[in-house]
Amino acid sequence: MLKFLPLNLQFFAEQTEPENKDAQPTAGEPEPKPTEQPKTPEKTFTQAELDEILNKRLEREKKKQAELEEKAKRLEELEKAEEERKKAEMSEAERLRAEKEEAAKKAEEAAEAAKKAQESANQRIINTELRAIARSLNANDPNQVLALLDKSAVEIDEDGNVKGAEEAVAAFKESSPWMFKQPIGADASGGSNPAKSNTQTEIVAKEKELDETKKLALKNPRYLGKVTKLYNELRELKNKR
Repeated sequence: MLKFLPLNLQFFAEQTEPENKDAQPTAGEPEPKPTEQPKTPEKTFTQAELDEILNKRLEREKKKQAELEEKAKRLEELEKAEEERKKAEMSEAERLRAEKEEAAKKAEEAAEAAKKAQESANQRIINTELRAIARSLNANDPNQVLALLDKSAVEIDEDGNVKGAEEAVAAFKESSPWMFKQPIGADASGGSNPAKSNTQTEIVAKEKELDETKKLALKNPRYLGKVTKLYNELRELKNKR
């Protein structure tokens, strides 16, 4: 079989001597100027062309956004389908266990709500009992007594009876007697005895100070000790008359 070799025509072309780049121009001949490359004119666009380019770009971006949203929607649908599939594949035992846990949770929440309701009802019963006892002991304001006394030892037993209420009010009356009305007695002094007159003046001043301190104690319990002290001093002054 014959094979054809490629023919290099340049090999047979007439070779010419290269131009002498260092050749100097002869005298009287003008020096050749370098050949200038033609400049390519800059392309300009009309407003309509720019609008068309911009609109096409916006269309491409909208198309990409729509494709992304479609992919996200399909992915969400696949995840939901997978979740439903897993639920469907749950065994009967798993379903019953889940229902049991849910029922236990609801029962616990109901028990907690019932406990809070019972505690609230018990507190209302205790407060009513304490007000009644404070009123029977001639409290100036049973609500103020209720707000200031220590109720930590008062409770309701299994039969629904209030325990410790009388002791709590009695202890409060002993520590804060000024919160209760005192028995009316003959405290007025008679005659012109100077000593009794001075004592009466001191009593009036002490009573005024006691009243002012009582007002402070109603707002701030830290004044209760001072009120008790003033009350005892006032009682001693009255006993001297």
